[in-house]
Amino acid sequence: MNCDEFGDGLENDCVINREKDPVNSKVFGVNRRSNFSRKEKGNDARLNGKNSNYQKKNNNDRTNGYKSSMFRNNPEVQLPVAILNKQVDIQASNKNKNSLFSTSTYKDLTDLHAHMVANLEQTLGVTKLTTVQSQTIPVLQSGKDAMVQSETGSGKTFAYAVPLIESLHKIRPKLSRTDGLRALIILPTRELALQTYENFIKLLKPYTWLVPGMFTGGEKRKSEKARMRKGITILIGTPGRLLDHAQNTKSISFKSLQWLIIDEADRMLDLGYEKDITSILSVVDEHRDESVPRQTALLSATLSEGVQRLAGLSLKDPVYIDASSIGNTDSECMAIPDSLLQYYVLAPPKLRLVTLSGVLLQKLQKGQISSKTLVFMATQDMVDFYTELLTTVLTCLTMFKLHGNMTQVERMEVFKSFKAANHGVLFCTDVASRGLDLPLVDRIIQYNAPITPTDYVHRVGRTARVGQKGEATLFLTPHEAMFIAKLQDHSIVASELKMDKCLTSILTMEFEGEHVKTAEMAANVLQSRFETAVLEQDRLHELGCNAFKSWVRSYASYPKSSREVFNFKDCHLGHYAKSFAIRDAPRIIGGIGKPKKDPRMKNQRKIPKADSGALFKKRKSDKAISASEFESGMKAKKRKMN
Repeated sequence: MNCDEFGDGLENDCVINREKDPVNSKVFGVNRRSNFSRKEKGNDARLNGKNSNYQKKNNNDRTNGYKSSMFRNNPEVQLPVAILNKQVDIQASNKNKNSLFSTSTYKDLTDLHAHMVANLEQTLGVTKLTTVQSQTIPVLQSGKDAMVQSETGSGKTFAYAVPLIESLHKIRPKLSRTDGLRALIILPTRELALQTYENFIKLLKPYTWLVPGMFTGGEKRKSEKARMRKGITILIGTPGRLLDHAQNTKSISFKSLQWLIIDEADRMLDLGYEKDITSILSVVDEHRDESVPRQTALLSATLSEGVQRLAGLSLKDPVYIDASSIGNTDSECMAIPDSLLQYYVLAPPKLRLVTLSGVLLQKLQKGQISSKTLVFMATQDMVDFYTELLTTVLTCLTMFKLHGNMTQVERMEVFKSFKAANHGVLFCTDVASRGLDLPLVDRIIQYNAPITPTDYVHRVGRTARVGQKGEATLFLTPHEAMFIAKLQDHSIVASELKMDKCLTSILTMEFEGEHVKTAEMAANVLQSRFETAVLEQDRLHELGCNAFKSWVRSYASYPKSSREVFNFKDCHLGHYAKSFAIRDAPRIIGGIGKPKKDPRMKNQRKIPKADSGALFKKRKSDKAISASEFESGMKAKKRKMN
């Protein structure tokens, strides 16, 4: 008895032909017909042998535990031995690093007013000087320019704020707000400007006649002009808005300017503000009074050619202060606080999302409820998507988001809310990687690896600030593992955090109606919840597709110098789509990648459209027809071949 062409053939004894029926054979996935019992012919030894192997495989799965597709076909996770050996050597050499704090206190500074010392101790709880403060404050109090290089989170703000306030409050007769602008502080981001402005308000508590002000983008210029007309003594702002006022606002005057501070200079150059800062400096020099002495301080966590070029334009015979490599003579060494614990996780692309969830749930597993975490993402669309997705599925965590495409009101509201909260997770881009001092942030997660070790240093600098403890976790895929060697070249050492340990934290979740015993089962259930949420909610699916496409564009546009580690050709886009909880193929999401031909369509004939005419059209010859004068003009007859 033969199978009919369109029947399923389940009621007869015939065996499915793999060549004639490839869709239902095991070549293209799980055989849907294998669940049915069938009578096999005794003379078919080949098929009987396959069935016996299949039964053995099922028995092995029962004894060893079934592995889902998430844990199959993943690249090997292993670091080269050379990297591990170098890691031990760097750890031994880093033991000789000096502490962040010096042995002196603010009371030891003889030129400091008693009101300032009391305010620092009572209002801010600060008594000890950090290394950069102990070296910078005496230099600035002596009236010299300074170029300061120090690690992030070392207290650079107070290093220039204290001598600046000390010099202004000692002027007699006392300054009033109508006496004009006396200090200008330039910062790269609005959040850092707001933070510095709040610090100056606290430091100026004993000196109410000194008025601070803040000019940043996103606010109406009219209100800023009104505040400028009333009078501001210390102006804090971002380069773009300050340049706008310097060129167009008549009420702002740099005639009596005594202090110019350029903080986070390397970050401003990275953001493309070099021309703006140069223009501000030219306006200040054009309108300043030569009889009024001016001090300039430039502060940066790293020293590049652009920073040195900027220092040449703004500083005059500066004193160079290097507090970042104390106890280390290596010029490539980047300083990391001793109180910072650094980890890295090697997770295959398919397991990145559940591994991130496990890391976020670790603090809850340890009972640390009052914990704040910053999660750095590569793009703004990724921040929007992951905040929405994890808020939907992980309801036990409070989520925030911050990126440059948000309005000024939204950014300030999120910044203040997260700063005031006792616990929470803030998803952000590199807009939050420089200068921000968020209290109680005890962990940094870099879900997308930074391009350079310099960016890594600035990101992890949001925690373990001024001697406090903190953790930093870096996510890497197996083909990005060589980034560990890049960090080691700058004396940065991180310990490995096993992915299995992160997945164990998922077991703390409640799985109603699910029989979950192992971390692998919990990871599968959680991934299924993520994918179901994306599948059922159209908005979440749209955000996920946009996030995936933005990640692809971001990764593919990495500079050529970093492609040794971050090579787009090594990325399996289908596996990465799993980390976005998207079940669609990459080419369906956004036309990414070349569509592969389906082998089932190999022998199928292409049917032309009705109005398309013939399949093949003869192309007219381009050669001109030439006739000889001896030709008759009659068409030549074709000779028949015998």
